[in-house]
Amino acid sequence: MTILAIDTSTQWCSVALVNPQGGVDTKPPFSLIRHENLGPESSQHALDWVEALLGEADIFFKDLEAIAVGIGPGAFTGIRIGVGIGQGMALGGDLPCLPIVCLDAIALEGINSLGLQTGDQVLVAVDARMSEAYWAMYQVQDNGLPERLGDIHLSTPDTIELPASAFYLVGNAVTAYPEKMAQHQAQAIKIDVDAVPHARSIARLGFDALEKGLQVSAEELQPIYIRDKVAQTIAERAETKDQA
Repeated sequence: MTILAIDTSTQWCSVALVNPQGGVDTKPPFSLIRHENLGPESSQHALDWVEALLGEADIFFKDLEAIAVGIGPGAFTGIRIGVGIGQGMALGGDLPCLPIVCLDAIALEGINSLGLQTGDQVLVAVDARMSEAYWAMYQVQDNGLPERLGDIHLSTPDTIELPASAFYLVGNAVTAYPEKMAQHQAQAIKIDVDAVPHARSIARLGFDALEKGLQVSAEELQPIYIRDKVAQTIAERAETKDQA
């Protein structure tokens, strides 16, 4: 079972090709990753990187199980390019897509970098420009993955809610708005300001979504824009579609 993961929502271009199982008549387990800060034009490199990783693994589109894509929030153009690449490849290979919220991937990066345990609470807050931040609360599940507690919010940094209990802080909003987030920084147990959406976390969350049957078609793969509406979980979006 091999998943291609793509994230181009930030200045980091991130692509991964992951097969954690391997076995008889399949490629052995592997994890091929390219993740670099290439600046504002980073998303332009994603397709070339995808082709390079497929060549390195000596596999074709048809060998993939699914394509996991970071759908935002983040840079508008970058997200559109990443989603477009995912859609094009999914259509060409008749593959399902796995839409992954970028803040969820940042939460997972923080969980791993800070060595968090089941039940730990994580506040993810990232710079949204225009003197605002995207933020959400998470709790670490038994499987080590983040569970989002409520909605993703967009607000000024000084209005980000302080958790009532002990928490860890992840994301670059602290460095972007140090004065407005001074209280959050002071009360957090530990902080990871460097966490960004990484294709390895997009892939891991993608496998979890696939196991839960949360894949969508290429046509259904769409970016989320928090400035227009609050993000829903993949499951919530599926439920809304079923009720429509």
